Amino acid sequence: MILDELVRLLPRTNTAYIKHFLLLSFILVVRIQTHAQNVDPCNYELKGIILDADTKEAIPYVQVILKGTQRFELTDIDGKFHIKDLCDESNALLITCLGYCDTTCQHFHESEDKPYIYLKKEVSALDAVTVTAERSREEGTVSIAQQIISKSDLSANTTQSLASALSEIDGVTFTSVGSNVQLPVIHGLYGNRILILNNGLKHGFQNWGSDHAPEIDIATANKVTVLKGAAGVRYGPEALGGAIVVESDPLYFKRSFKTRIGTGYQTNGRGYFANAEISEGLEKWSYHLGANYTRIGDRSAPDYSLTNTGKEEKSINGGLRYQVNDFDFKFYYSYLGQNLGILRSSVAESGTAIVRAFNSDEPNIIRDFSYDINQPNQLVQHHLAKIESSWRYADDAKLVFKFGSQLNQRDEFDVRRNADLPIIDLDLITNDLQVDWEHPHWFQLDGLIGLQIFNQNNDNNPGTLTSPFIPNYNTFRFSGFIIESLRSDESTFELGIRLDYEYNNVRGREPNQDLYKDEYSFTNLTASLGYILNLAEGNTFRSNLATAWRTPNMSELFSFGQHGFKTSFGLLRYYTDENENGRFRTDRVTPLGESSITPEKGYKWINEWQLRKLTNTFTVTAYTNYIQNFIFNRPLAVIGTIRGPMPVFIYDQADAMFVGGEITWQKKWSSTLEGNLGISYLWSRNLKKNEPLINQPPINVNYQLDWQLPSFWEGISSQLSLNPTYTFRQFQAPRTVGPEALIDGLVTITPESEIFDFKDAPDGYFLLDIAWNVKSEKIELGLSIQNVFNARYRNYLNEMRYFADEPGINFLFTINYLFNSKSN
Repeated sequence: MILDELVRLLPRTNTAYIKHFLLLSFILVVRIQTHAQNVDPCNYELKGIILDADTKEAIPYVQVILKGTQRFELTDIDGKFHIKDLCDESNALLITCLGYCDTTCQHFHESEDKPYIYLKKEVSALDAVTVTAERSREEGTVSIAQQIISKSDLSANTTQSLASALSEIDGVTFTSVGSNVQLPVIHGLYGNRILILNNGLKHGFQNWGSDHAPEIDIATANKVTVLKGAAGVRYGPEALGGAIVVESDPLYFKRSFKTRIGTGYQTNGRGYFANAEISEGLEKWSYHLGANYTRIGDRSAPDYSLTNTGKEEKSINGGLRYQVNDFDFKFYYSYLGQNLGILRSSVAESGTAIVRAFNSDEPNIIRDFSYDINQPNQLVQHHLAKIESSWRYADDAKLVFKFGSQLNQRDEFDVRRNADLPIIDLDLITNDLQVDWEHPHWFQLDGLIGLQIFNQNNDNNPGTLTSPFIPNYNTFRFSGFIIESLRSDESTFELGIRLDYEYNNVRGREPNQDLYKDEYSFTNLTASLGYILNLAEGNTFRSNLATAWRTPNMSELFSFGQHGFKTSFGLLRYYTDENENGRFRTDRVTPLGESSITPEKGYKWINEWQLRKLTNTFTVTAYTNYIQNFIFNRPLAVIGTIRGPMPVFIYDQADAMFVGGEITWQKKWSSTLEGNLGISYLWSRNLKKNEPLINQPPINVNYQLDWQLPSFWEGISSQLSLNPTYTFRQFQAPRTVGPEALIDGLVTITPESEIFDFKDAPDGYFLLDIAWNVKSEKIELGLSIQNVFNARYRNYLNEMRYFADEPGINFLFTINYLFNSKSN
């Protein structure tokens, strides 16, 4: 019998106690202290708390042994234990305590859960136990508020964009141009104020405007981490609002052969997808391969079809890892190809048509459903290749070398006479070299020193029959940083400094097609100071004060002409002629050195307080972000073009302030019922003119209720989730000036005029999503319903709100097959 075998294995333990005490289930969250993005040997740690399951009191002096070694830890008076410097991805623990049964448990570094081990009395059988762990925060980001989206959450709906998936996090939403082009927004900032790291490299894409989404397939991601503070010291310029870290398969060693095959169908857009991945970890080798295909037709609003809103997407990715002695090598490649449709009604051919498009409750053009993607649309291909090598030359020190190259090819097509020719045809090559040194412990300091060489080369390809929207350019950046952290009792201090030098070389065309050139460079010092205080068990305070900076992107400086449904002019492409009573002119390019344009500099202070008490977890986040020389896109006029009248937007610059916060409350109502309430608020202001900023997130309130349903068959579990959300009307929106008033000359607008919008901010709206997931050992089934009540609404952060409603109700069906050779 199991009990007798346990007695034999534990000769020093009193038999009577064994028969009356049993270790039931426990789940352990572990923080693996790694100072690089990818898992590395001898850089893990386990920590947890052992409690009495009945009284919830801590159990001191429990012996936690790393099986197969002489290493062990005793829990302290608060029941805590902490084992550092683990070298393997998989470890077995033997837990021993007088009066309780010894138990052996296997530890995996693959998931996250609660940091508690419960011991319970009066049980008569010993169940198998699995202890799970998570990687720790990156060096330089420990004090920054951050949240993680796991692979299981990402795979629930692989047809959604990265931005849409991240919008489940409080304080994070997305701005968009329709259903296919969506960018993450963190605390009111988006575009190249949010640094996106794709497998350890800055994602090299046309990151300007709100018209270009990051080409990342979430079906291939293993985990995504969102940092809500300024992370410029650790990751470089452009992290004023935060950073998004997308990680691929971790390529663990000693892992059985695994296969995952999934497919699904959604009713709105009649979309379907299929994906597959395989992975295996041997003694010194590991590999991973994955692929995904998605096709969606025209979406539909509750009352009509959204013509030309389909998309087609295909991706492949693969990774290889090899370890020899103290050296670890990783190779990675990914490819993503997209064809993204843009709402056909966003293009108007006359002044009357554009007025009707802005004022109508329905789009001007409504056609029958189709999978065809016509103009306007975007064709994008993105390639990424990376090699990484690390050398652990001491137990507490290592060197990491990374080199990556990316090719981003973008063609954009518009409704025009030569519609078969792209209106924008760009090739962007990005090269990134990084060297990080995790130095030995110095005077109780843990630290990281890094160097980076970054280069981008952007070229317009001939044959568009249009003037380039942005010029050709080369960017070179040289950076160095140092980050140190000091732990003292329950406090942790973190300090970082970074120095960047950036040089830009620009070549383009004047309106008369004369060639212009410009060269400019900037040097900037960035710093961050962080503090963490563990006030009591489950009570943590984090504070981070950091600076960040970025140079204006090429669109903000040099954009000229038509792009999407609007015409845009960069800061150096327009001026007011004082000799003509301040007339707005675009007939020349101003050299940057002769202008007043300067880089943005941000100062963000973010604080997070987290309290865990019994079945409740409260998290309060408050932040303020002051940005000098903030650059934003604002409406100016409606002008006639060869294609027809178009809204005109210009870039402007002013100091700005962002103040906001989030409140989350997680409540475990019972062993099978758990809820999560979230509230997000942001106040923003143009300090120069004391007026609101355009396109800022409104107040949002959401709740998610997860119910673990009773098992209706042995080995099968299921969960029902309800997610109601309410988004308020943006009461901070600018004044409204309709296109008809501008066309008829009833209102005079200049670059110095008060900011306005072409249409009122839409009303607030309520949405309800429902999901039901069923899991067995090898099969996962999912049914979700989005916008259950088929609500008709418009999203303030979607530029297509000028022309159409958001998509209506959608049923999504998914099925995944999982094969694990170990289970067989």
